Amino acid sequence: MQSAALRLVGRKPTTFFGASGTFEAEIADWTNEVAQDIAKYQDWQALQSVATITGDGSTEEFDLPADYDRMLVYSDVQDLEAWCWGYRAFDDINQFLYHQARGFGPWPGGWIIYGNKLRFSPAPADGQIATYPYIIKNWAKSSDSTPKAAFDIDTDSFVLPERLLTLALVWRWRENKKLDASGDQEAFIKALDEYGAKDRGSRPIFKNARRYIAGAYPAWPWALGGV
Repeated sequence: MQSAALRLVGRKPTTFFGASGTFEAEIADWTNEVAQDIAKYQDWQALQSVATITGDGSTEEFDLPADYDRMLVYSDVQDLEAWCWGYRAFDDINQFLYHQARGFGPWPGGWIIYGNKLRFSPAPADGQIATYPYIIKNWAKSSDSTPKAAFDIDTDSFVLPERLLTLALVWRWRENKKLDASGDQEAFIKALDEYGAKDRGSRPIFKNARRYIAGAYPAWPWALGGV
């Protein structure tokens, strides 16, 4: 925030959160806004985590992790008992309810998220373990590295590149003040694309887009016999 302030008004305030000045309050507010935008841009590896659930043969719905924000663009729920496939993702709630009502579906089962719960049809078998990757909502951390979902004190830090935060703050503040911010916007977008490309996180898929490796198949898990 101080770096952005220096570029905007030529000074570095010592306090932003809780300060009485209008400029400081604006920067504190915009910091959370632009940080969230950056975090939503793609599936940054720093925000990826893996959840594990264990079935009991009857439970069909499970709470999402406390730090859950969203699934990755490519998110599969894996069955650790099967080497070649996992749970199938239902296309929508209607398809899920159709299979659930009729008591049949793909093996070992299918999954969907609605009502802020991960739901299966049928229920995972007793002792069956499933895992899935997701994006955490905690893109900030305190001075003692405690994860946080927003900045609320000056000593908090961003888990993604701080330079992106600075460039975004300069652009959005100037744009909000009806000042010429075209160059600031270009600088931010260029940096965002560069960091995003190096991070290798998955990005949003546009309609009719395809990503696959032609001719690639699961490897055979056992030794090949003689010919």
